[in-house]
Amino acid sequence: MASSPSVNSLARLLYSSNFPFARLKSHVESSLYKKIESDVQYLYQKLCSLRTCLEKICAAPVSITLAVNDLDVKIKEAASKAEVTIGSFVPSRSDSSAFLQDLQEMKASIDPLAEEAEKVLGSIEGDPQGQDSENAQTSKPDFRPKKKKIIGQEKDFEKLKEEIGKNADERYTTLVRSIYEKSSIIDEFEIHGWVTVTHDYQIREIFSKLLHSLETKGQKAGEGDAAQSGKNTDLKEAVYERLRKKKYLIVVDDMWDKDVWQEIIHSFPDDKNGSRIVLTTRSKDIAVYAKGTSNFHHEMQPLSDKHSWELLSLTVFQEGSCPPHLKDIGWQISLNCKGLPLSLTVIGGLLSEGNMTEEYWKNIQGDTLDAAAKGDEAYLEILFLSYNYLPGRLKGCFLYMGAFPEDSEIPLIKLIRLWVAEGFLKPSSVQIVEHVANDYLEQLINRNILDIRKSTSNGQIKACGMHDTLRDLSVKECGNEKFFHSRRKYVQELEQGANKQRRVSVHRNILMCMEEVHNSVKEITFARTLLYAGAHHHHPLPFYLTFDLLRVLDAFTAYFIEFPYVILKLIHLRYLSLTYNGKLPSKLSNLEKLQVLMVRRQPKIIFLNTSILPDEIWGMTHLRHLLFTESDLPRIPAQRNSILFANLQTLSNVSASSCTKDVLENMPNLTKLSMWTESPGPVDLYLDHVKKLVSFKFTVLKPTPNEEVVFQPELDFPTTLKKLSLSGCSLPWKAMTVIGELPGLEVLKLREIAFRGEKWSPGKREFRKLKFLLLEYLDLKKWEAGYSHFLKLERLVIRHCYKLVDIPKNFAKHGCLELIELVECSPGAVNAAEQMKENVKEDGNNTKLKIQTYSSWK
Repeated sequence: MASSPSVNSLARLLYSSNFPFARLKSHVESSLYKKIESDVQYLYQKLCSLRTCLEKICAAPVSITLAVNDLDVKIKEAASKAEVTIGSFVPSRSDSSAFLQDLQEMKASIDPLAEEAEKVLGSIEGDPQGQDSENAQTSKPDFRPKKKKIIGQEKDFEKLKEEIGKNADERYTTLVRSIYEKSSIIDEFEIHGWVTVTHDYQIREIFSKLLHSLETKGQKAGEGDAAQSGKNTDLKEAVYERLRKKKYLIVVDDMWDKDVWQEIIHSFPDDKNGSRIVLTTRSKDIAVYAKGTSNFHHEMQPLSDKHSWELLSLTVFQEGSCPPHLKDIGWQISLNCKGLPLSLTVIGGLLSEGNMTEEYWKNIQGDTLDAAAKGDEAYLEILFLSYNYLPGRLKGCFLYMGAFPEDSEIPLIKLIRLWVAEGFLKPSSVQIVEHVANDYLEQLINRNILDIRKSTSNGQIKACGMHDTLRDLSVKECGNEKFFHSRRKYVQELEQGANKQRRVSVHRNILMCMEEVHNSVKEITFARTLLYAGAHHHHPLPFYLTFDLLRVLDAFTAYFIEFPYVILKLIHLRYLSLTYNGKLPSKLSNLEKLQVLMVRRQPKIIFLNTSILPDEIWGMTHLRHLLFTESDLPRIPAQRNSILFANLQTLSNVSASSCTKDVLENMPNLTKLSMWTESPGPVDLYLDHVKKLVSFKFTVLKPTPNEEVVFQPELDFPTTLKKLSLSGCSLPWKAMTVIGELPGLEVLKLREIAFRGEKWSPGKREFRKLKFLLLEYLDLKKWEAGYSHFLKLERLVIRHCYKLVDIPKNFAKHGCLELIELVECSPGAVNAAEQMKENVKEDGNNTKLKIQTYSSWK
């Protein structure tokens, strides 16, 4: 139910560790304190009970939809009103007697709603959601997405592949990414690129993204020096020059505007050399218009009944088969999806996460049948079911995606930290909240509501996104539920009731440079969240947009030339990120509830032997993630009564000299740490005091060949380590044994002469679980590794290793290996990779292995 996020958020405010009981006790009489304490505890228990009810009736049958929706609205209004009252209560400033009266009024409004929810639940036979909300939070290690493959479109695939690959001079339209990603197609072209055109497009952004995506056999996408900003004409000329006299493949995805297509198409050279421009669009008008520049036009057709059932069945059961008692119902559900792949995969995700009972499947069948009867609206109605059937705990996470611009790639770690700060997550006694958030995200991916856009070195999720049709649904529901207001353009009226929106998102940061826009958005007085979701804005903002009740202020892409001191009054703030070049003020410690602090300097400036953080940072005990541009930590207080940073999990870009034994002992739950030193020399390393460390990065800012970093008392790492990155250390290869013997190491990145010497011979029992290995700018010449080494390796990346003469040939025989990538390496290494590529083709054993080389010297 849509009210679930509000109930979750309110319950979290009343949770014993979040409510300011200690301060209250010191400011009021004992009798008043006990009454407030009793009412708070009563409300918390009542909300937990209500939340459980909402989880079970979140996907009620259509027959009681009206009653459920009416209850939903009333609960949301009551919870939102109560949240403002609770969130605004500060024991040292507020009238505690009046607050007690407020609590009693909350009880009077929430009690009857909880009773009504119990009655609604009692009228539902069974559990339509078919899930235990507690069990759904069980952690699943090493999450891997479901397998996907083309079904019912094999002929389309082959036809398009043939048209793109054959030697002809015409320009073509429509393509699927699966064709673009096939190496047999890409190898035919000297340069290729992909750009997606959003509804809120800007010509400059389109060409900038296209330039960034261009990739050649000598240069990876994103690694060139092509202009990324400037006038439209400059960017067009840059695109033209990159493509001129080359055979290219360009995909322009999801075109909506004829004028934009006309401007783009005339910016590509036509050298009549077999180049291809592929346009995808859902608009028939655009397709017909574009056909004027091509004699090939392909329109995708809905899947057949047979293929619809095959796709639905694959989505639900993967390699398994449908149980006989569900097959007929499942067939009818697939027919109701009208052959539309997105509908089938989303409904398939819904079924896969639900209860495998006839009752549950019949509910889905009935709802999809009703949706299919809506004519032109059937497609959206079926997609809406994916939201309607979401457990309440996931609905806020779904709506949150509507805050980001179309086609956004949202870093997983950022999304999780935002959800934690928002209070969406149900507290768990067995899991830290970040793990709960990760579980939520995996459930949304399993339901095919979110998709994976980028993966980490060891194959985990790095960034995710949402299909734009599902995002449109999220945006629509955000408006209906007063969940998020997104400011997208200069001329944009506030929708009715927008002043009661709970959250604000700014899609173009430059809008906040305009007084009219600032004043308009400022009217949303109840906002608890402000996201600057646009690209980095290089100039300081003249207006500081804040709201008194803010919990989340994400201004990482906004630049402040002076510190916005108004932020220091935002006592409810849990998440703060911004770009600012000065030292943070001492009164930052007023933000006692802050969990995430991210500060970036732009341009990147490193001040040695000083800290941008105030001494008072040590008093901010709720901090969980502390990230900043390279800096020292302030001196740790000599006098302290407890562990200072007991909650800290992430500490980024801190000087090694700051990480004393005393400091690390006060961070017992640290899982991610990155350190730096200015130049080689002795470095004290006390990692034995961080027993839960999972990721460690060490960088020498000014590495010197043959000058070694001497780790004292010795080079040693916690056995919990999964990711290790070293740069500039100039260690001898014999020291690698310490790293190779780490039992759980999955990712190893060696950069900028991290190790020195011409020969590396790993031990037989080393690197038993390593999945990713990066070797970059090393003086390594000979690498001896047999078949028994690196057996779990999935990805090997070698960059700028100019002396390396060969690659261990046995790697191609490893069944786990998926990628070998060489960038600007020696001819010997490149020839070895190319020969390995040919051998793999001939043998046909490891068909998933992809071998790529990029060499500008060719």
